[in-house]
Amino acid sequence: MRAIRISIDLLVVGAAAGALVWALWAHEQGLAEQSAIQSTRASIAQIEAELGIRAALGKAELNEFGHPEAVDRSWFEDNTPCNALACDNAPWIECALPFELGREHPRDPTFRGGRGAMFWYNPCKGIVRARVPESASDEAARTIYAEVNGAAWE
Repeated sequence: MRAIRISIDLLVVGAAAGALVWALWAHEQGLAEQSAIQSTRASIAQIEAELGIRAALGKAELNEFGHPEAVDRSWFEDNTPCNALACDNAPWIECALPFELGREHPRDPTFRGGRGAMFWYNPCKGIVRARVPESASDEAARTIYAEVNGAAWE
């Protein structure tokens, strides 16, 4: 009888320890995701600030809407903005295609299978958006996209 009681006690302690480890891991994952989101938001602000400075000072060729046609990585020297939610080998930034120039957001805001650049730039509107990882659900991806970009994707 005593052996059964010890076994039950060990099982309860083991389950509690497992639950604690899982809770700590989940909390750490949440903190890491929030850090990546904040870092990516700062990168969007850095790109937009540089676009504004270049446009105001005439240091970039502007289109008829008053925005630079493209974002040049060399503008940032050794401090290139990065999307902390993307993999390191993802393309950096892509410009909206001609049929996307009226859009506020990219057609696909996620990295589906590694496709898509870290950032999307619409030179017609001067908008920079960060793409987000594909999630288990479209709703989860939309939530992260809205949090990162400060705007809901439609």
